[in-house]
Amino acid sequence: YDKIILVKWQFIERKGEIMILKKTLFILLEIIFFIIPTYSQDNLKITDKPLEVTILAIHNDLVFNENWSVFKEAFKDTNIKLKGIGSKNLADEIQAFNLMITFGELPDIISLSQGDKLEELGMNGKILPLNDLIDKYAPNIKAFFEKYPRYKKDAISADGNIYFIPDYYDWYAMRASQGLYIRRDWLNNLNLKVPNTMEEFYKTLKAFKTQDPNGNGIPDEIPYFERNTEFVEKELLGLFGAEISFYIDENKVKFGPKEERFKEAIREVIKWYSEELIDSEIFTRGFQTRDYILKNNLGGATFDWFSSTSTYNTSLKEEVNNFEFIAIDPPLYKGKRYAPDARPTYLGGWGITKSAQDPISIIKYFDYWFSPKGYELANWGIEGDTFLRDIDGNKYFTKKVMKDKNRTPLQVLREEGVQFRIGGPQDYEYEKAWGETDANFWMKRYTQEGFLVEPMPTLKYTLAENEKLQTIKPKLNTFVKDMCQRWILGVEDFDTTYDNFLKELKHIGLDEALEINQKAYERFISSN
Repeated sequence: YDKIILVKWQFIERKGEIMILKKTLFILLEIIFFIIPTYSQDNLKITDKPLEVTILAIHNDLVFNENWSVFKEAFKDTNIKLKGIGSKNLADEIQAFNLMITFGELPDIISLSQGDKLEELGMNGKILPLNDLIDKYAPNIKAFFEKYPRYKKDAISADGNIYFIPDYYDWYAMRASQGLYIRRDWLNNLNLKVPNTMEEFYKTLKAFKTQDPNGNGIPDEIPYFERNTEFVEKELLGLFGAEISFYIDENKVKFGPKEERFKEAIREVIKWYSEELIDSEIFTRGFQTRDYILKNNLGGATFDWFSSTSTYNTSLKEEVNNFEFIAIDPPLYKGKRYAPDARPTYLGGWGITKSAQDPISIIKYFDYWFSPKGYELANWGIEGDTFLRDIDGNKYFTKKVMKDKNRTPLQVLREEGVQFRIGGPQDYEYEKAWGETDANFWMKRYTQEGFLVEPMPTLKYTLAENEKLQTIKPKLNTFVKDMCQRWILGVEDFDTTYDNFLKELKHIGLDEALEINQKAYERFISSN
């Protein structure tokens, strides 16, 4: 095609004919690009005949659905069709995983948020090592690992094998995930400024509780609330710079509840709760708490995801008079600001089980999601349906995604299969495209200003280490969470029970867990 154009240009000299030819070629190219897809499906075919591959996968309470448009499009490209196993009504992935293990019938692929469970299966011979398969049949994954050594570290288990392909966040582009939000309309109603220090934040919550900022004459305000009961303690204590589990301090693994900062933070949170500044039902509410509290004009502040939280300024504009929910800097505490939730490099992923009949085709399918087409499909959906391109080639979501009356953009995308957990890289631009401008500004600010408390890397354990931790870590987590709740709720007095709390941590096996994690961390640092 290029040679034909070159020859034609060599024979055309007059300016008028050149202009005519330019216009003709421009129209011709538009027609060509309209008719021919950006990616040739023939080049992406993995098998000559359609191949059905079974998978166990549940993400964000959504059970894998083979009818999602993203995976139907992937089937057209590759000739491989994923078929979900298990009940569509069982949305608890760990429960579904445990049932699968109990009955011993493994699908071809397992997708899970807990990569350590996949690695444990791998070291027990139930999931295939992928090292050689990647080297021979997955050029896109191989190139990705060469470009991003940290991402490769995350994939390597303690025995040196790769048992699953992680579901990678776009960690190099954006590490911020959640931030502190406060009702600016309530601040305005009470003639208050945005709080800057922790003392000012406390006084603001106090005003929200006592001065009727929603103006209904009823003391029904909830100054601070959370919707994710799993992370209540982490986020409340984390605003003071405290940790509730293992963390890294100058290359040494420590356990937060043993440290002085934890004691300072828990005392403050206990005080706040006793003064009704924290939602009295904070440990029992469900995932829809944020919707309910904000729609009913009850909540004053929370710590939550930037992109989804900012959308309420649009969705509640007509429903709640003068509603304005803004992100702010974390309160200054002892000279520093702390944002306790930052994105890790990945969250789970998928692996190939030993019972899979055609692991070569499956690793090629895994590799498809690292190709330009697969990467775009996983992050944006189908061009012309969920996204379009502007004149410069930049992608943006369609009205179908952005203007749905009953669902948020993220809900629309997830019901198409976009951003479902597979092993592959996330594109942060997708989040920017459906998120509010303010959300994108604050995510960048939290990252650039150093507010983020970096999470400990996901460590990898040997079978012996993992077996020991399986008897220690769940007990530690349960005990710490239970005691934090009892202290905050006032069921137990913190100062009179803390020493016994430390003794029980030791009895459970904290010292041994610290030693195992230190070895695993040093192994991670030196891994290639």
